[in-house]
Amino acid sequence: MSLTIVNKRCPEETNSDYAYRLIRRNIMNLYLKPGAVLNEAELSEQLGMSRTPIREALILLKNEGLVDIMPQRGSRVSHISLSLVREGYFMRRILETAIIQEIAGTLSSGQTKAMKNNLELQRQELARNVNELSDDFFDLDDDMHRMLYEFSNRHHIWSALHGVNSHYDRVRYLDTAVNGVNQSVLLENHNTLYCYLLMGIPGDVDIAKFCSDHLGRFLLDFQNTITTYPDYFVD
Repeated sequence: MSLTIVNKRCPEETNSDYAYRLIRRNIMNLYLKPGAVLNEAELSEQLGMSRTPIREALILLKNEGLVDIMPQRGSRVSHISLSLVREGYFMRRILETAIIQEIAGTLSSGQTKAMKNNLELQRQELARNVNELSDDFFDLDDDMHRMLYEFSNRHHIWSALHGVNSHYDRVRYLDTAVNGVNQSVLLENHNTLYCYLLMGIPGDVDIAKFCSDHLGRFLLDFQNTITTYPDYFVD
């Protein structure tokens, strides 16, 4: 088992905070595969810290459904739960449809600027990674959707979705990697969404369908995804 160091440590982070963030990123981006054994001693050595913060991080990840802790047998990365994928997709498309309808055309100048800056970072990231899968693009994608909840004063709902979304988000990542999804298409969707938020939703636009199609992109080739990696999934 080997971690990919995908994030630099922030100065203010504790050992457990950093271990949590790094292990979580490795799980979400499938560097640590579903079912992979998580050895506390190996993680401790790789991260240069004691086993206590590693154990604390694994408990947090267990609470999010990303790690299974088995008494007397250690820990492993959880398999992707199809039922949690369905729940995550259901909640995201219902909530975000309602939120977009509510805030479209009402953003403040500061909110507009924040979203525009995010879109520019997405564009720059894809320009740096032409024809390659960009992990950082997924983070920026996540940040953009998080803004919807914050702009509508529902940031607690976003936090509450964290655990359920983790299984849905792993499938989205897998879909992009396995099925060769062009991330520039996702950026086009985000630019369209930005226009709706900026100017309001045109009368001929079915925003529920827009959200279902955007958030449910993984469904188009899901049979290929699950056939290619059947051992990643449960239920």
